[in-house]
Amino acid sequence: MIPVMFFSCVKETNDKIDQIEKFYLNNPESITQVKFIHAYTPLTINSLAAGMTVGSTNSGTGFRITMDGNKINGATNTSAFTNTLIYGGIYPPTIAYAFLPPGGRNIKFVMNRITSSNYAPIAGDEVFNTTLALTAGKRYSMFIADPYGPPGVYAIEDNFEVPGLNKYGLRFINLCADAARRFDVTSARNGANARIFSNVAYKEMKDYIYLNTTGTDTIYLKDAVADTVVSSIPGFLPGTQKVYTLYARGKKGTTNREPSLTFYTNR
Repeated sequence: MIPVMFFSCVKETNDKIDQIEKFYLNNPESITQVKFIHAYTPLTINSLAAGMTVGSTNSGTGFRITMDGNKINGATNTSAFTNTLIYGGIYPPTIAYAFLPPGGRNIKFVMNRITSSNYAPIAGDEVFNTTLALTAGKRYSMFIADPYGPPGVYAIEDNFEVPGLNKYGLRFINLCADAARRFDVTSARNGANARIFSNVAYKEMKDYIYLNTTGTDTIYLKDAVADTVVSSIPGFLPGTQKVYTLYARGKKGTTNREPSLTFYTNR
C-alpha cells in the first residue's frame, strides 16, 4: 500500500490543497517522500512571557509545518496542540511518509499559536526556516534539532534496501544536544558488550545494517567513554523485512528531556 499525505479537510488560509494526491498514487516515482521528526530539546520557545511553551508528547503547543507557504500537517485553528509536531513526535505519525512535490522547497516550522480560534503567530514563533532540494523518487527524514546553537534542520536520505526474509534494517543517528558526548549502541541479544554502532559523534549517522529477526531484544544507548547505560528500548521486536531508525535526543540536566534512545519505522 502506498502511503498518501492527507491535508486538513477544514478550509483555512494557506491550506495545502490535495488535488495532486491521485497523481502521486499513480506516479510514486514523481514525488518526494518526507518524514518529520521533532528532536528540539528546550522546554520553552518564544519565552514564557509570550505565553508559549513546548509541550510534552500529550500537552502543550506544537509546530505547524508549511512548505512554500502551504500547510503540510493537520494543525488546526481551534487547537494549539492537535495534529501538530511536538517533542518526540513524528509526522506523519505512522509508517507513512508525507508526499511532497520535488524541487527547491521552503520548509518552515511555526508554533501553532491560536488566539480566539484564529491562527495568530507572533514574532519569534517561526523557529525553523530552511530551503531544501527534494529529489523525485527519494525518501528523506527531516529532523528539527541543534537546540543549543542556532536551531536548525537536519535532513538525511532514507536510502534503505528492502531486507530479506527474516531480516530487518537498522541505523543510528546521534542528535543528543550534549555535543561533546559519543555513544555506543548495543544489543542484549548479542551480549552486553556487543556493539551494533560504536563511538557515534553528534549529528553523525551510522547507515543501515541488516540483522536477523530472532525475537524480542533490548537495545541500549551507552556512553562510549564511561561505558555506562544512558537509555534503553526494552521489548524491541523487529519485524521481518522492516526498517527502523534509532536516534538519540535530549540534553543532560533538562527536566523530562534527559538523553534517551528512541526509534521510528521507515518501512
